[in-house]
Amino acid sequence: MNEALKRWLPWILAGILAVILLGVVIVNLGDDDGEALGTTTTVVGTTSTSAEPTTTVAESTTTSQPPETTTTESPAETTTTVPAETTTTAADPGTVELSDEGVQAGDEWVHFGYDDEDAIDAVTAVLGAPDTDSGWIDSFSVYGTCPGPDVRGVHWGELVMLFTHADTDFWSGGVPHFFAYYYTALPPDLLTTEGVGIGSSVEMLEAVYGGPLYTMDEAFFDPSLGFWTYDQQRWTGLWGYATGQTPAHVVTSINGGQGCGE
Repeated sequence: MNEALKRWLPWILAGILAVILLGVVIVNLGDDDGEALGTTTTVVGTTSTSAEPTTTVAESTTTSQPPETTTTESPAETTTTVPAETTTTAADPGTVELSDEGVQAGDEWVHFGYDDEDAIDAVTAVLGAPDTDSGWIDSFSVYGTCPGPDVRGVHWGELVMLFTHADTDFWSGGVPHFFAYYYTALPPDLLTTEGVGIGSSVEMLEAVYGGPLYTMDEAFFDPSLGFWTYDQQRWTGLWGYATGQTPAHVVTSINGGQGCGE
């Protein structure tokens, strides 16, 4: 070692030591004050690896099921049994039929000899209340000369039913009963049980009643008119008048029973 080095070596070493001490002091000061004085910061390049975000989409699994079928049950069908309509065939309640034995009033048979009040009620049930009731009057009256001692005439339009207390084939005297009727014009619109009415032809009259019980003669008060009878007895039978005596003439009245004389 040369002289120069020997002379300066202690100073070099002291300088190195001083530098080291200074560094220690600076480090301590940096730690105490939170910042490094005269420090060189080397920034190491940072490599950022950005992982590409991966989105994992859960695979949608669609299960196709048949659409749900809803069955709506109809309420149980209710069957209502309606009782079969019962049709009762009876005489037309609006009909009175004339016969040689009396009258058919609806479904009630009112024969000659029938009680007066019962007979009136039966016909009223069909034709309605009578228009006129004479009450009991003298047998010689507007109805002619009737069996005595008295007579009662009950009217429904041009239908007249006659009642008596006389002694007849039906009752001994004193019992009021039906003995005759007069039917001379409309209303009411009535027919016999054989379908003959006011205005029917003599031809029809003869067709339904012709035979040994039927007669056609001249009317005693006018020979040009016809007077006809069917099964005429003392207290029963049909009789009446017509516009004439040929088949082309027509019936003008239908009467039943004995009737009253002039």
